[in-house]
Amino acid sequence: MRLAILADTHGNLIALEAVLADLRAQAPDLVVNLGDLCTGPFDPAGSAAAQMALGCPTLAGNHERNLVEGDDSSGSVAFARPRLSAAQMGWIASLPKTLRLADGAIFACHGSPAGGDMDYLLDDVAGGRAVLASEAAILPRLAGIGDAKLVLCGHTHMPRVVRLGEVTIVNPGSIGMPAYEDDNPVPHAIETGTPHARYAVATRRADGAWSVDLRAVAYDWEEAARRAEAHGRPQVAHWTRTGRV
Repeated sequence: MRLAILADTHGNLIALEAVLADLRAQAPDLVVNLGDLCTGPFDPAGSAAAQMALGCPTLAGNHERNLVEGDDSSGSVAFARPRLSAAQMGWIASLPKTLRLADGAIFACHGSPAGGDMDYLLDDVAGGRAVLASEAAILPRLAGIGDAKLVLCGHTHMPRVVRLGEVTIVNPGSIGMPAYEDDNPVPHAIETGTPHARYAVATRRADGAWSVDLRAVAYDWEEAARRAEAHGRPQVAHWTRTGRV
């Protein structure tokens, strides 16, 4: 089985189109999308339409929850809501919080299985920067995965592959936003260090183990940054150009 893993497009249609072109060459058996789909100062409606057209298993991230609940505390959510059609909002409202795929062999979430869509499964940001969390910290966050041997998560935008016992955990990184700053759970910065659009391809071998390719795709990030600037978000434009805060 060959699985393409998408996450955190955040409305960046230019980055998404580059990823989808790269993805087609990978010829996956299945594509899964881990949420935070269209909120960002780029092209919310266009990116929503492109992701709906994929027809792939898709779950809701915290930004989809905020869209549905009317929470405009995020500027990206407030920007996106009036630009999304009723049909797009209906699709977003229908998305599940988690997914079980391949007869339970794969568990997909946005944040963590145990902690919900705002939880950081693999990252520790207590020091203000994202570092890999300890095994002791990660293990309880996996509660609820059942017999899954592959766990997929997004939310932190930080590409990682972690092996914990017999479980492989994959965060593919963000398609559309390679850096950001946040105050939750503490003030911290996420930086991938490059502007590339990120996704992952996981392949299940004959022995049941998973091989994972974290892919970094070049695209016209300057044009994407200019769109963020045109929509009054120079900070997001800087993140988009550099992968740094």
